[in-house]
Amino acid sequence: MSIKLAAEKFAIFCKRFETEQDCLPALFSSKWPTGYVCPRCRHPEFYLISTRRLPLYECRSCRAQTSLISETIMAGSRTPIHLWFRAIYLHTQPNSINALQLSEAIGVTYKTAWLICHKIRHAMGKAESEQFLSGIVRVSDSVYCRRLSASFDWHKQEQPLLVGTSDDDARNIAKLKIKLQSKSPLKDKYDCPDMTPFIKEFVDPLAAPQVIKTRRYGRNMNKSLAWMGYDVTWWIGRIFRGIGPKHLQAYLNQFCYSWNHSGRSLFKSLLSDCARFSRITYSDLTHTSAVTRSSRHSRDHMRISSKTG
Repeated sequence: MSIKLAAEKFAIFCKRFETEQDCLPALFSSKWPTGYVCPRCRHPEFYLISTRRLPLYECRSCRAQTSLISETIMAGSRTPIHLWFRAIYLHTQPNSINALQLSEAIGVTYKTAWLICHKIRHAMGKAESEQFLSGIVRVSDSVYCRRLSASFDWHKQEQPLLVGTSDDDARNIAKLKIKLQSKSPLKDKYDCPDMTPFIKEFVDPLAAPQVIKTRRYGRNMNKSLAWMGYDVTWWIGRIFRGIGPKHLQAYLNQFCYSWNHSGRSLFKSLLSDCARFSRITYSDLTHTSAVTRSSRHSRDHMRISSKTG
């Protein structure tokens, strides 16, 4: 897609969801696809309280009140819903978007954009964890950010991966899973991670005994799987300028989510998943306390211009 066409499509989307009021019906349908359900007692009827910026829905049975963003990734956010919609839309585009680009596109700070991006990836990861590989399943090792070297030692940027796929009727990759592995138990960069935990986590139990295991080199190499590390490295490098191991799995989840939802209405699917799953906090993402965040705020602000993820 050309840059001009992408800009035109984004402008049309922004016009459609120009205000928070424009977004409410779509968010309601995503949060409650079959109609309102009280989160406390599951009662299907509500009183609408519309005196606030965002309406409240009060259960007619237990009187519990809830909003459209409660128990979603948007909970507690001061960012307007229509900006959230734009961020979600931009994450569904072929070129995706990084935090620096998002901050400019929707007019928020880099830190806010970074957190929005990771909350969206969190929803993608939670949705991916619900889906299993089934049918003909293949698993292989691969490497993120592989460096051509005669050494058996791992390069600092190289990260071991396990890649799993299930085939469609034409034997093309229908579903994809990629999991970051630890270097610690591996003898060298040519050793293969244990595939058993990966199969237990991602493969349907009925298909697990028949999993086809291959390596990223040698006679039984499956090129499609072994080279998936190159594909994801190129994708991350082009959009995010490279990612370290701390948050790499979140980006791998995004890559798999986009792959597994290709050919569908990706915005509708992602909005639904963002409404289904609860938020992840900044502290959970960075493993820092509120006190630590406060002391580091000024230093983080000075480094914004050099970041993109």
